[in-house]
Amino acid sequence: MNQDKYLAQVFISSVPLRRLDENCLPTGIASGCLIDYSGKRLLLTVSHATADQENWAIEIGYKKDEGTINYQLGAMYFLSEGSILTGNFKDIDFSYVEVPKDLVVFRQEIDMAGNIINQVPIQIFKPDFDVIPNSKEEYGFSGSVMPSIEHHQGKTYVFSELNIYSGLQFVKEENQFYIFKLPMKHPGHDHFRGCSGAPIIDRKGNVVALVCSGSEETSEIYAVAIKKYRVVLDILTGNI
Repeated sequence: MNQDKYLAQVFISSVPLRRLDENCLPTGIASGCLIDYSGKRLLLTVSHATADQENWAIEIGYKKDEGTINYQLGAMYFLSEGSILTGNFKDIDFSYVEVPKDLVVFRQEIDMAGNIINQVPIQIFKPDFDVIPNSKEEYGFSGSVMPSIEHHQGKTYVFSELNIYSGLQFVKEENQFYIFKLPMKHPGHDHFRGCSGAPIIDRKGNVVALVCSGSEETSEIYAVAIKKYRVVLDILTGNI
């Protein structure tokens, strides 16, 4: 895949998640990954973003004269690991939920008059859990960051920036995480806040992990390895 096609795929790789208040205005942002697996459509994301169990939704897109259309997720699944003998458990930074099989989310370009200039559906992955990252491959992810709310002529507008990061290199596997090196100095956590849960994909379009956190000192990104939680998706979809 050439670089332009690869960046275009990274551009449509993540779905925007929004924590909504009683007026359906966002009070928090995150990202997620849509997959088709065993006849079901699932949303994968990270629990440190969504574990507050508040009103999280997928921002599907915008319709003129209707505004932003959201799909509310309801209760999600979360994981812990530990020993029943010691009673010591810790949360796993992974969450998931089934969504309608026909759910489609759009990446849109909208002008100031509210007209949709361009839109493209966000990727729905069919994951290959046997794919393991390696240091010779290139990886990338995208997500909405820097949210802001403005009020004009009696209407409320929500803005965010879509950041695309490519050229990541796999460093190592550590517990539930894959660690990737950024191709530049870490720009600060504000530039990634909202990318949590975004899929990290290789140049072949394989999703291998979900963005979790990072280190400014080492310019690394920590991501949850999805292969480790295939079994819980098999339980949800009835495979086992």
